[in-house]
Amino acid sequence: MQVVKQLEELNDALSSESNRLIGFVPTMGFLHRGHLSLINASKKKADFTVVSIFVNPTQFNNPTDLENYPVSLKEDLMALEQQEVDLVFCPDYNTLYTNEKPVEITLGKLDSVLEARKRKGHFQGVIRVVNIFFKLINPNYAFFGEKDYQQYLIISELARVCFPQIEIIMCPTQRDQDGLAMSSRNSRLSTKDFEKANEIYIVLKYCKKNFDFSNREELEKTCLKKLAEFSEPEYFEIRHSDDLLNNGDKLKTWRAFTATNLGGIRLIDNIALN
Repeated sequence: MQVVKQLEELNDALSSESNRLIGFVPTMGFLHRGHLSLINASKKKADFTVVSIFVNPTQFNNPTDLENYPVSLKEDLMALEQQEVDLVFCPDYNTLYTNEKPVEITLGKLDSVLEARKRKGHFQGVIRVVNIFFKLINPNYAFFGEKDYQQYLIISELARVCFPQIEIIMCPTQRDQDGLAMSSRNSRLSTKDFEKANEIYIVLKYCKKNFDFSNREELEKTCLKKLAEFSEPEYFEIRHSDDLLNNGDKLKTWRAFTATNLGGIRLIDNIALN
């Protein structure tokens, strides 16, 4: 496994791989089984797997959240070596952003609902960094987790407009044995809050079991109340899977999205309903 930090090193490492299928897994480190599932998906589909580790400051709307984001580079590199990753790119901010050429794309409702409403500027920061990575690495495939479903849709739109040669692949959410979606932020939960957090998935499954096209609004309210029994919910919304609209179309596929807080730790999750 090769670990590089500078652009010249990255270019050298990739120059000999032009005839191979490249898979790319972008991460912010503090790796868990969710990240490893993306890497495994890449290794199955691609000939050469690149993983980035970069805590991207432009996607944090809360400075405290950035400051408290967990870091474990040494352990991450050991885990990646065990996974037999081919190349790890660990740039610093100046290396990545110094010669940035911004991209502008129209996202419509994708960038004005759910997480975008609660985290101003978050997805613009995601697009900035992924745009840079895609230009530098030019992978054939890029892998993203279902837990961050809205991000997956936005990156898919970025690829459709600017990088049609890159296939964006969504991988299933990885969960703890009791259902909590794996996230680097879970490490900051107290033992008591960790146990409570498992109930988020119970509420999502309740929504799936009781979903009907005609009862969407009442079901949202019921699920929000259920979340409030053990946490501090921000939203629970049912929206179209493909465009995140909620204007009502029986023929669409639907998905439930939620964000809630436990002990000051913000957790998100979602589930397909039909």
